[in-house]
Amino acid sequence: MEFFISFLNTILPLLYLVCTYLYALVFFRGEPGAERRSGPFLRVTVLLHFIEVVLRGFYYHHFPLATVFEAATVLALAIALIYLYIEARLGIKTTGYFILILVTFIQLFSSAFINFVKEIPEVLHSPLFIFHTSFAILGYASLAVSAIYGLMYLLLFYDIKSSRFGVIYSRLPSLEVLNEMNYRAAVLGFVFLTFAIVLGAVWSNVLYSSLINLDPKVLIASLTWVIYGVEILGKRFLGWAGKRLAYLSLSGFVVILFSMLAVNLMLTSFHQFK
Repeated sequence: MEFFISFLNTILPLLYLVCTYLYALVFFRGEPGAERRSGPFLRVTVLLHFIEVVLRGFYYHHFPLATVFEAATVLALAIALIYLYIEARLGIKTTGYFILILVTFIQLFSSAFINFVKEIPEVLHSPLFIFHTSFAILGYASLAVSAIYGLMYLLLFYDIKSSRFGVIYSRLPSLEVLNEMNYRAAVLGFVFLTFAIVLGAVWSNVLYSSLINLDPKVLIASLTWVIYGVEILGKRFLGWAGKRLAYLSLSGFVVILFSMLAVNLMLTSFHQFK
C-alpha cells in the first residue's frame, strides 16, 4: 500500500503536466483533439489524486493535512475540483490552462518534499482540527481560483487597452465574465476562511484557554481575511470592479503563498504547539 501511495504521489505532477499541455493546446490552438481529450484526462487525474489522498489518510491513520506538504496536495486537488465544476457549469475550457499551471506547480512542490508522516501530535486528531483545516483549504482553493481569474482579467484588460487583439482576446471569456468569476470565487473563499478562523479560535481556546493565538499562520490568515473582506465590501458598497478587484485578489493570494511557503517552511508544523 505504501508503495502504491508513493507511486501515485510521484506521477501526479506528471499527470497534471499532461493536463496543462492539453489545455494549452485548447487555449493557443483550439485543437479539436485536445478539446475532446483534455476534460476526460483531467477527470481521471483528479480521481487518482482523490484516491491517493484518501488512501494516505487511511493508511497513516490521520487526516491528511498535518504538514504543509500534505496541505499543498489537498489544495491542488481542491483547486482542480473547483475548476472542473466551473468547466461543467459554464462549458468554457479556455481558462483551464491558467488554473492548471498553478495546480501543477503546487502538486510538484508537494510531491517533491512530502514526507509521509506516521505519527503526528495528538491535538491534530481533534475533530476541530479536521473541520478547521478543511474549511481553510476550501477557502484557499477558492481564493486561488479568484486570483487566477483576476490575473486573466488583467491580461485581457491590458491587451484591449493596447489594441492587441491576439490569442488572449480571442480565447478568454469577456471582461464581465472574468470579473464576475473573480468576485464570486472571492466571496466563496471569504466565507470558508471565516469558518476556518472561527473554528481555529475555538480550537485555540480548547488548547490554550484563549481565543487569541499569535501563531504566525493565524496572523497571516487574518491578514488574508481582511484583504478579501475589503474587496467584497468595496464591490458591494463602493461599486469597485475590474482592475481594483483583480489586484486585491492577486494581493491576497500572494499573502496565502507566503503563508504556505515561507512561514510553514520555517516551522515544524502547520501551527506551533506547546
